[in-house]
Amino acid sequence: MRAGLASQPSVRSDKPVSRWLKKRAVVHFVIVALFVAPMLGLLFVPPSLYASFLSNIRRQFDAWENSTVDYRMHFGRTARINPAIVFLAIDSASMSVSSAMDEQTVAASHPLSMMRSYPFPRELYALICDKLFAAGARAVAFDIFFQARTANDEVLQSAVTKYRDKVVIGTYFNEYNTILNLPSPSLFPEQNPLDDRLAFVNFWPDMDDIVRNPQYRTNIEQLNQQKGAEKLPAFYSLAARLVQKAGQANLVPNDLNRRTMRFAGPPLQTFNSYPLYKLFVAHSWEEDFSNGEFFRGKIVLVGPKGDMAKDTLRTPYGMMDGAEIHLNAMNALLENDFLHPVSDLTVGGFVIATGIIAYLLAMGIASVAWRFLVVLLIQGGYVGTLMLAYNGPGLLLPAVAPMGLLAGMTGLGFIYDFVLTQLEKLRMRTTFERYTSPNVAKYLLDHSGSYQEMLAGVRKPVTVLFSDVRGFTTMSEKADSQELVAKLNEYLSAMVSCVFKHDGSLDKFIGDAVMAVWGNTPYNFGPKEDALRAVRAARAMMSELRKLNAKWVKEGRTEWQIGIGLNHGEVIVGDMGSRQRKEFAVIGDSVNLASRLESLTKEYHVDILLGESVANLVRDQFHLRTVYLVQVKGKTQAVQTFTVIAEKTETLSSDQQQFLSAYEEAISCFRARRFTEAKALLIQVLKFQPDDYLANNYLANCEAFIQEPPDASWTGVLVMTKK
Repeated sequence: MRAGLASQPSVRSDKPVSRWLKKRAVVHFVIVALFVAPMLGLLFVPPSLYASFLSNIRRQFDAWENSTVDYRMHFGRTARINPAIVFLAIDSASMSVSSAMDEQTVAASHPLSMMRSYPFPRELYALICDKLFAAGARAVAFDIFFQARTANDEVLQSAVTKYRDKVVIGTYFNEYNTILNLPSPSLFPEQNPLDDRLAFVNFWPDMDDIVRNPQYRTNIEQLNQQKGAEKLPAFYSLAARLVQKAGQANLVPNDLNRRTMRFAGPPLQTFNSYPLYKLFVAHSWEEDFSNGEFFRGKIVLVGPKGDMAKDTLRTPYGMMDGAEIHLNAMNALLENDFLHPVSDLTVGGFVIATGIIAYLLAMGIASVAWRFLVVLLIQGGYVGTLMLAYNGPGLLLPAVAPMGLLAGMTGLGFIYDFVLTQLEKLRMRTTFERYTSPNVAKYLLDHSGSYQEMLAGVRKPVTVLFSDVRGFTTMSEKADSQELVAKLNEYLSAMVSCVFKHDGSLDKFIGDAVMAVWGNTPYNFGPKEDALRAVRAARAMMSELRKLNAKWVKEGRTEWQIGIGLNHGEVIVGDMGSRQRKEFAVIGDSVNLASRLESLTKEYHVDILLGESVANLVRDQFHLRTVYLVQVKGKTQAVQTFTVIAEKTETLSSDQQQFLSAYEEAISCFRARRFTEAKALLIQVLKFQPDDYLANNYLANCEAFIQEPPDASWTGVLVMTKK
């Protein structure tokens, strides 16, 4: 029973592990479902079926997604600027030309004289058309409202009629999207909203009040979300009509859908602007515009620039002049550079894929730290994918859904696993502390990787301790069962405390026997220190037993006697057992020998018996007494055995020193076959302790060998024939 497999109480088995994995799999599946199902509902349940708060959630979700698009616009590729676009800016200098030029020059030029203050006379815009079209401009648009009647409107009316195939005038839908506010009848007598010289300048922002998606064609019914809108006549935006007039109508969308444009860059830093007044300054016309050649084949937008126009809107790049947004919208058409949001069906696919990834990560990577690192790598890789898709084909892959869900699912999974780990650690600590000291238990829990490596099986040098109550079987046959169990529990508790106090591991109980090991876990102090701690534990066990016996005698109960055997050697440490039950065990010849040594304590009437390997490790710290050179049953080689007298830090009396010195010299003589000398020394030893069993036993052997000397093969080895 005490030999062979010596095992630690089970810390795991296949069935509990299987149940734990199933429970964890179910919990992580539920976590994934808790995130994925609501997201799929937001994507595919018709908005009409939403409760109001769900509609708010969907709007918030869309707003977050739009924010990620803005970040991509900030850090991603911008659109190429089409070289045909020219922006003539009505800037602060053009609005008050007198502040930019001397009065004599202004007075000498009829167009400049009309630019002393803003708004300009309508005649000026007619002159602009004449000058630009004479220079070869393909099309000209005015981002200006001409709603009020003024003097000499007929001059501009004549110009827009003359250049009707090349000119565009801005108009706008009112704030309720029900009326298109047309220019004055003095300019457009027919007041036809479908006049191809007219174009709306409105930009309808997203729910977060940011302009990203220009509308190139629309109608009032569509703006008011009425059915049949696609079948009604459509109005063109300023950018769409200008591109159409420039001869590239094929670039203008034929549907009423909004497009997400790729901006060419931030405001006031992207499109070159030319002050309008320079169009009429001789040296500027010659130097800046190469006598008009600069405008040949160009598409020209005339519009306000700067805060004075009060025409700014929020964009992903911040506040931007309306004219500059028109330039971006026109540039997107000319360059065919749009961004393409994916469908809700595609987003749903990403959501499901994210749920699968989160589940596989949770089940495939048990370590929270490693899983967190992998999630970071996945998130970083996906951010790179978002930017590649944005910079290349202009795909707006979903960001909030997959990244947010992955973060949420893994975050909740981390919390669950952390709590589960802490509970498991608490359970394992409670379990470990039943079999080892608290500091060893803490080490094993903090270094579970090392512990797991050992489960596969390693060879380690350990010190093994066996203790046994003498005559327990006979006592158990006569004693009251409940009283015996209570007394045994009290005894075992005291013995285990001694083991733990000296950092040993309780391997198991074998009835009344205790098996403890030092050095079988990653937490050890080296062979020598492990052996020292084991011997100190053995001495502490004997001390505790004396206290228990004194207590029991007072209570009228019988005393107990125990024997303790210790051995040191290499064993195999690992997780062993059947599929139904596995245990952390140590096996090897050194374990068997420790059990045999414990049995020999009865033969030699000693409390503690050390094998030679332990003695060699502790003799510098302990006073040892030689017992016998013995060949235990089942062994072919003899082993030196010793018992412990005291630790060398303890002071021995003069009698004790003389006793030990004479005894050890007698043993040397005995093994050297000098039996007469050994006998004389043993007689001296017995003067100090007349009832000493070992001295009397050796004396009897000496007398026998003096009478009948052993043959030449005698080596002093005592061969045991029983365990």
